[in-house]
Formats: sequence, C-alpha cells, structure tokens
Amino acid sequence: MKKYENFIRCLVLSCGISLALATPALSESTAQYTPEQLTDLAAAWLEQTLDVQATDLEIQLSALDSRIGSKDCAHQPTFNLPNNYNPRQTTVQISCSAPLSWQLFIPVRLTEWLEVVVSRQNITPGTMLTADMLELQRRERRLVRGLIVQDPTQIIGSKNKRSLSVGQVISLQELCLVCRGDVVTIQINQQGLAVSTTGIAQHDGSLGDTVQVRNQQSGRSISTEVVGVNQVRVKF
Repeated sequence: MKKYENFIRCLVLSCGISLALATPALSESTAQYTPEQLTDLAAAWLEQTLDVQATDLEIQLSALDSRIGSKDCAHQPTFNLPNNYNPRQTTVQISCSAPLSWQLFIPVRLTEWLEVVVSRQNITPGTMLTADMLELQRRERRLVRGLIVQDPTQIIGSKNKRSLSVGQVISLQELCLVCRGDVVTIQINQQGLAVSTTGIAQHDGSLGDTVQVRNQQSGRSISTEVVGVNQVRVKF
C-alpha cells in the first residue's frame, strides 16, 4: 500500500514540476500595463500617427474596461489601425506577443475641424463683400460642403450670387470674384515676361473658372482664368 502512496506522491510532484515548467515566467524586462495606461498609450500613438495638430483632429477614445486587469508584455505593446479605416469611427488594436500573446481593441471617434469663413450678417444678393461682413469660425469638416473659403481676404470685394444668412458658411460657388461688366486686370505671363492690362468681363466667374474678357485697348475678346477678385490670367 505504501508503494502505491509513494508512487502517487511522486506522480503529483512530477506533474507539479511539469505545470511549473509550462507556465511562462515573467522576465525582468516584462512590464505590466493597466487598462488606463494602455488607453493613454493608444491615445498618444494616435495623436502622433494622425498628426493631430496639423489636421485639427479631435480624438475620443472609449477607455478600456478596468475589469480586464493588467496585461504583461515583454516589449512595448504594438498599436495598429485597420486598413481603409473609417475617418469618423474606427478601432485601435493593441497587441503583444510575449510572454503570452494577447490583443485588445479600443473604439475611437475622430472629428476633423476646419476654420472657415462665415457671414456675420444677412447679406442680400449682389452685395460687395467687405471685411466687417465676414468672420472665421470653427466647423466640423463633415458638415461643410462645397469649395470653402478659409482666408477672408481672398473674397473681399467679390459679390454674392445668393442670399447669405448669419453664420452661413461661404463657398466659392456662391460668389462671383469676377462679375459680368466689371473692369478686371488681365495678367499675361509667358516665357518669363509678365505684363498686365485691363478688360471688361463678359461673364460671371469664381476662382478657377474660365471667362471671356474684352481687352479695353484692342477690343478683342480673350479667354482667361479667374485667379482672384477682379483678377484674370490669359490662358495659352
């Protein structure tokens, strides 16, 4: 009977040794990361990866649940975004390969902001815009439509083709930088030679539009591109 007891005792001890060997030991270089620390690291990684300051991007992370507990990692945790991720809502993957492989996912909301020119007052169609009628406001990018204006000086002196209400975002499609019948400056740049003359606009046009202008000196109609308020450039 004692032989069997000794055998069982030996078997238990040997199993204990095997189990101990199968359990990975924490090395001196292994660090523990709490859910809060992992959330902070993910936020810092996102800010650097997405260049938050350059794009005026607001990041909102859903903090990891504290019930997950601390995670061991023998190296710096790895952070990744999905390929072709949604620019408004996505997830950050946090992973580690040693001493045990694990991965976590943090939901993220991304909001991009823009400084855009808006109307400070109600403006009737055909009004020449002045500096006191305009101001810059911060707006969410996804809510802004059209060819926005981010520099008020770019459109001072232009005229609006439609009514503008207080706080309305101004787009170039709503303006004529060159209006029919206005005297405009014609810029001619060719082979390093730059000259200018004046003409009469035959059509309304916004930035980048092609308009016909009648040269006041020659009376000839020429094709030009709108480059600014009452400014056109000859197209060759």
